[in-house]
Amino acid sequence: MNRESKAEDITPAKAGQQVPWLEWLASGIGLLLVLAIFGVIGWQAFNDASTPPVITVEVGNVAPVEGGYRVLFRARNTAGDAAAQVEIEGKLSAAGAEAETSRVILDYIPGHSERHGGMFFTRDPRSGALAMRATGFAEP
Repeated sequence: MNRESKAEDITPAKAGQQVPWLEWLASGIGLLLVLAIFGVIGWQAFNDASTPPVITVEVGNVAPVEGGYRVLFRARNTAGDAAAQVEIEGKLSAAGAEAETSRVILDYIPGHSERHGGMFFTRDPRSGALAMRATGFAEP
């Protein structure tokens, strides 16, 4: 008899006992989070992740520095794929003067992100026409 009473004390909760509502709530929230994560991953896999890089360049601040002018810019990748070794070219042209070109290479721009950089010119970019563009990239 002694053995039987000990076995009954160790057994899990009785089958008729209900699970508290807080456990159901926590389980439901966990299930929703897992489904949301899988949904986002699936959406990216089918819609966006394999789009080749699209790099746009926007001119930022122009400031005089020793020996010339510094032009800060923002390079934005609006596609899903990442781009490596992104070459950015800036061409400054002014009336009656030869065009001045400056180039910089950004190591890596992930998909849907941006990187900042700068170029140097000997003439003031505000006094002429400054055109900046991405000229090439490599697949990482």
